[in-house]
Amino acid sequence: MQKKGLRILFFLLAILLGAGADLAFGWLFMPAAAPKNADLNQLRADYKTDLTLMVAEIYAQDQNLNAALDSLARVEPEDPYSLLVNAVNYAQGVGYQESDISLIKALIDAVDPAAYQEWLGGRSADGN
Repeated sequence: MQKKGLRILFFLLAILLGAGADLAFGWLFMPAAAPKNADLNQLRADYKTDLTLMVAEIYAQDQNLNAALDSLARVEPEDPYSLLVNAVNYAQGVGYQESDISLIKALIDAVDPAAYQEWLGGRSADGN
């Protein structure tokens, strides 16, 4: 009986020693690091939709269309308007609250073609 208890003790000690060595190796030699050069346009659709909703909420308060488009362009530099449309479609598909969907739709309605083209022209003139 004494040998069995000793074997169990060594077994548990080996497990603890192995786990400790793994943790030490991970923390000291291979620590986790945030990705470098990660773009916002690499986000999943749910995160893009949440960011779009946040921009729409800010727009509802300050009514600054250019600032809203600039914020959306950080996520989708090529075409922030399509980001809005995709966000509404995604939000409707997964069951966002109607009030949230209405905020995004209000921002879409605020982006008339002339204002959008003016904003695009301003971006190309600025070199953005």
